[in-house]
Amino acid sequence: MLSRLYNLWATLRTGFWFVPTLMAVGAVGLAVIALNLDAGLPEEEARKFWLHSGGPEDARNLLSTVFSSMVTMATLVISITMVVLTLAASQLGPRLVGNFMGDLRTQIVFGTFLMTIIYCLLVLRTLDSEFDISAVPHIAITIGTALALINLFALLFFIHILARSIISDTAIRRVNRDLRDSISRLLPAKDEGQPPVERPKADDVLPADFDEHAASLWLSEEGYVQAIKYAHLVEIACRHKAVVRLDFRAGDFVMRGSHKASIYPGRLPEPGLVTEIEGAILVGEDRTEVQDLEFSIRHLVEIAVRALSSGINDPFTATAVIDRLGAALGELMRRELQPEVFCDEAGVVRVVGRAPSFRDFMDVAFHQIRRAGATHPAVIIHMLNTIARLAVNVRLSSQRDALYDHAVIIAEAGRCGASGASDMADIEGSYQAAQMALKSNA
Repeated sequence: MLSRLYNLWATLRTGFWFVPTLMAVGAVGLAVIALNLDAGLPEEEARKFWLHSGGPEDARNLLSTVFSSMVTMATLVISITMVVLTLAASQLGPRLVGNFMGDLRTQIVFGTFLMTIIYCLLVLRTLDSEFDISAVPHIAITIGTALALINLFALLFFIHILARSIISDTAIRRVNRDLRDSISRLLPAKDEGQPPVERPKADDVLPADFDEHAASLWLSEEGYVQAIKYAHLVEIACRHKAVVRLDFRAGDFVMRGSHKASIYPGRLPEPGLVTEIEGAILVGEDRTEVQDLEFSIRHLVEIAVRALSSGINDPFTATAVIDRLGAALGELMRRELQPEVFCDEAGVVRVVGRAPSFRDFMDVAFHQIRRAGATHPAVIIHMLNTIARLAVNVRLSSQRDALYDHAVIIAEAGRCGASGASDMADIEGSYQAAQMALKSNA
């Protein structure tokens, strides 16, 4: 249930309609309140200098002008936004459009425009040119004028946001913030006083005859695995006195009839067992960050790969991405990764899944950037320097092995792509420095 709620919240947060819709509803309430306040307003109070004090015709003209101006302004802002988003999608990647749409500041600005339009429309329909001046809703008209002034400043603020949003550093910071939030949410921090321990592997805890005697339960849904409720699967396995193995993890795309769960000991599935297991697996149309740490890493990698394309050729953006990826990988090295083995209260293994290792995260973060940046010595050198800086965070032999293997293939790619002896020497120097750092922290 928590995974479903988080997925729903992520959908609402990145949608462009939720906050503006709430503000539109608020505009209806504001109009009702303002008109009711005017009903009990004494005549002498209506003459305050800060209140509208004109007649019904003046009020209608004022609100009509504000209404038409806000519609024009909103149309102009939407047009400019679409142009800027198209440019950003081509340079930074189309998946980053969702990050811009999920910016609360942007949603509030659009909501302010929509709120003002609806408010003016509701108040305008209550004005009659035959009204006596005492019947004019002065407070409501004044609030409409104040909303118009707020919209002018909101427009300036929105232009500021829009201009900064297409700067690569801003997009990188935004995606990196989402990645670090996911790491903090999904992975517990290691106890400083507790020695690091390699997590148990699935093959080491399964019965020796698992593959021979396990029965396959094929999934009937198709899409991206958004979340897996392991605690619920453990409960199901306990009830059926079985061991369940999943051949997929959060973030994988599952096809109907081709991805499966295996249950041991093998027997004809009891009625409802398949439905119970599928109920613990949340499958949707889109890949999300609910349990998928690689989701935000891939967004950062996409920015770097596009920056290194021949059409853009911007190695500075790629090196900025490498810095953020290095910091995130260092944080991962200091935390407990997602487990693959889940036991019941008696310590009996009940569910075995697939979870990304540190090497998997390294592969996602560096493989594509290495291939795209093989002919950019500055990128290769920066990747090797990042590995050298990560060496101080090594706690497990598997982490050191992953860093060392990536240093080898990155240096090899740099040697193949280097066009001069000077570049070759710099790459070799950075490679030797990375090796020395890993050995000194052994």
